[in-house]
Amino acid sequence: MKAAWLFAGLSLVGGGLVAAAPAGLVVVTESGPVRGVAWGSGGRFKGIPFAATTGGAHRWTPPRPVAPWTAPLDASQFGPICPQPETAKERGVRQSEDCLSVNVSTPSVKGRLPVLVLIHGGAFFMGSGAERFDDAASTYNKRGIVVVSLNYRLGRFGFFSHPGLRAEQPGVATGNYWLMDQIAGLNWVRGNIARFGGDPDKVTIMGCSAGGSSVNALVASPRSRGLFARASAHSGGGLNNATRPQAQAEREGVAFAARAGVSGEGRDAIAALRRLDPAAVMAADPGPPNFGAVVDGDLIVEETAIAFARGHIARVPYIAGSTSNEASVFGLMGFDEKVMKERFGIDMAAVRKVYDPQGKMAPAELLRQVQTDFIFTSAAAATAGLAARWQPGWYYHFAYVPPAERGKVAGAPHCADFGYVLGTAKASEGAENARVAGMMQDYWANFIRSGNPGGGNGGLARWGEYKGPGRGALVIDGKTAVVRDFRDEQIGYWWGLWAGRTGEALP
Repeated sequence: MKAAWLFAGLSLVGGGLVAAAPAGLVVVTESGPVRGVAWGSGGRFKGIPFAATTGGAHRWTPPRPVAPWTAPLDASQFGPICPQPETAKERGVRQSEDCLSVNVSTPSVKGRLPVLVLIHGGAFFMGSGAERFDDAASTYNKRGIVVVSLNYRLGRFGFFSHPGLRAEQPGVATGNYWLMDQIAGLNWVRGNIARFGGDPDKVTIMGCSAGGSSVNALVASPRSRGLFARASAHSGGGLNNATRPQAQAEREGVAFAARAGVSGEGRDAIAALRRLDPAAVMAADPGPPNFGAVVDGDLIVEETAIAFARGHIARVPYIAGSTSNEASVFGLMGFDEKVMKERFGIDMAAVRKVYDPQGKMAPAELLRQVQTDFIFTSAAAATAGLAARWQPGWYYHFAYVPPAERGKVAGAPHCADFGYVLGTAKASEGAENARVAGMMQDYWANFIRSGNPGGGNGGLARWGEYKGPGRGALVIDGKTAVVRDFRDEQIGYWWGLWAGRTGEALP
């Protein structure tokens, strides 16, 4: 039987349905009512907490449930972002360790609609669920898809292993607090999205860069099983540099503590680190960001690609891809030839024999191609190919450069595809851009609805799974087509290094 409640003059019907009123649109979640902004026949809700504060004594602990509330919570504005270096773009945006919130945009609160959950990027030390949310909501709500985004802990707040944490929290896998947060957010979606018109059994997770890496980690983590039905990893890596062993992560954690002025490896060191304000924590990590998943034996049991190779993954339809000039992100982070050697062990002289046997390529172009392929191209193809052993898997390569930028850039920069697959901005910049954006949104809307991007009709090239002899990559450019054996020689070089290191069979 449906019950009714009154909150501030709004009549709310049955276990989480809703009333439109001048004060907004209210939905009753498991924790309490939230008041969003009416939007067509649906609404947008921002800054809904899915976990309690992670500050003070709760810094570097698993996320905890929020305290329930009774009066409608204002969900008309994004919540605070998780602590991170301030940029010109987000100057003045409120930061807080009480930052674990979700945003929901729905075309109808009375439906049973497929759901897209966005996991933001930012090298695991910047960004928030506010990024691209409004644009993606406008794009996909009109296609009958609910859009969700979430925040998760960043930088040293989300990635910290230390012997003192193990002593303090016996039996808890420490280090991957970022992933704990994402799983908590997906559990919130599982328990609440039907109240917003979404289908909890048709959830697609999607992210680019650190968001794509997060998607791969969620696919591989045994702790996230059953929380999503499809996955789309954009420029997420996942082959040669996706995880680090717990022992290495703890050494890095002790070194961070020393930089922050805290010595020792016991619980006293953790208490001292918790007394630091967020700015002091961030100041102890100068230089290029170096945060990544930890093989903790619980949330992450083994290297990402090994999990994919052995089928220790969520058996869901999966897309992976990258862009033609991923090197753009390495320039932003200062990853030059020296850093590539020191951090990744890449010998450019040896690699030149594969990429430039005639010795005619300029050093800068060789570095660009290696940076693009090592972390991204080879990894996207590998995870798609390995996933396709066990479940439907597709691979794409985004090479499209807008007419106004041709001849000025080396290729499509890192995460350039997200402006097309998610947004409306690129679609407004000329007919060709609009066509590419519409095409990509058609593919991904098909995938979100059915688990298959499809193609072969309606003007879409038939996009087949990435498996079997002559398997094809969907190469997205001015003329999009499936290309067989795409960049096999270069990709094969990196695959061979991985197979030699791990002993696993090639994709």
